[in-house]
Formats: sequence, structure tokens, C-alpha cells
Amino acid sequence: MKETKIIAIANQKGGVGKTTTAVNLAAGLAAQSKQVLCLDFDPQCNLRAYLGHRADDALTITDYLFAKASYRPLPSTDGLIRHSSCGIDYIPCSLALSKADMVLAQAMFRERILSDVLRAIVPADTYDYLIIDCNPSMGILLTNALVAASEVLIPVQTEEFAVSGLEDMMELINIIRNQINPSLRVLGLLPTMVGRNNVSRDIILELRERYPELLMETRISRSVEAPKSTQRQQPLIGGKGRLSIEYETCTSEILHRLGD
Repeated sequence: MKETKIIAIANQKGGVGKTTTAVNLAAGLAAQSKQVLCLDFDPQCNLRAYLGHRADDALTITDYLFAKASYRPLPSTDGLIRHSSCGIDYIPCSLALSKADMVLAQAMFRERILSDVLRAIVPADTYDYLIIDCNPSMGILLTNALVAASEVLIPVQTEEFAVSGLEDMMELINIIRNQINPSLRVLGLLPTMVGRNNVSRDIILELRERYPELLMETRISRSVEAPKSTQRQQPLIGGKGRLSIEYETCTSEILHRLGD
């Protein structure tokens, strides 16, 4: 039976390129003939917007998460997995996911709820990869994503204080690995929004010094191509710009790190 690798795209800091990385990694893997499913797990719902989601009455991951937390039977999964025009399958969330801290607070084993839900709703023997676009803050949602994941990819914006914030993220990963999910591993640190300036260069040098085995060779440049692709609701991969090439390189490096 096909085992689905779950990759969380995570950083407790916002605006580092998590959603862009999630969508374009999915597109890159799909271009390599991998079966990929994305999960929008951020109440800002950026991933579903990137993929051109149109609001409907169908259920979202939020409904399943809250049902599990309230000890109610999980609803039918009919219509849960959407199919974007660019060929990426995804499960959307809703704005109500912002209430997760309150809803999950009293649930037993609340850190494992997403993991249990995914086992119940993701079709077995279907997807090679499930990519989770995580919310940008420490808390129960990020914890759930990391408990469910087998790997975590951390986009790091190359700006001042990026490394100091990264230390908190690495500490959380170590806690989860030691107490709940021993198989969780850091797939890599991906420098994003890299400019041609001393700050970007210095941050990358510091990352190489502190995390030599985790720092990826791929660099994602700062470019207007990224917001334009979001507006077009189409991945960068498949285009002709610099970021298309960089995310193709990123995908290849990640597949190499996964041994795939």
C-alpha cells in the first residue's frame, strides 16, 4: 500500500513564503508524476485562495477537526477534496478555524486530532504526498500539523531577526519529536525572499553556521513574480520566470532529501 508522506510547511513567523512554497512544491511534485494533496490549515485561507477556491456549502477541514474535538461522528467526505484548475487537489479550511484554540482546549489528546482526522478522510493508497500549509503562530494548530507530519520544511525569509525567531520553531519541533512524534524530521531550511544585499548574504551565512545540514542549497529570490502568481491563481512552476526555475530546483532537492 502506498504510504503518504506528510510535509508541513511551517514557520511561526508570517510573510515568509509558506503558501507560495506549499503550492509550488505541490506543482513541482505533480510535474514529477507524484500524486499530491494540499491541506489549507491556516485560518487566513491563503492556500485555497491561491488555488482559485470558490466559496460553496461543502465541508472543510475545520468541520472535521471540530467534530473530532467534540466527540461527534465525522461527516461524509463527499466533496471534501477539491480539484483546482491547475491540477492540484486540496482540502480547504474556513475562517472558523481561528476558533481552534477555544474548541480544542478541552479535548483529550488534542495535539493528535488532525492526525486522527487525516487518517479517516484521506483516501488510502491514493496520494504520495500531503502538504500542509500551516498557520504562522505557535499554538494548537501548528502543534497538530507537526504531530501529523513526517517532515517539516521551514521557509526562512532572509531578513534581520530571522534566525532568532527560528530558534523557537526548532525548540517546538524538538519538544514534539521527544514527546509525541519521534518520526518527525526537519526536511530543510529554505531561504526565501533572498535579495542582492548584505542582509540576505549574512543571514544565509548564519544559517549555514548554525544549521549546516539543514540549510538547503536552493534559494528563492525576492520577486514580484510571487504575488502576481497568487493573483493569477496559478503556480509559478510551469512558467518562464526565475522563481519557476528556483521552485523546480527546490522540488528536486526535496525529492533527493526524501530519497525519492
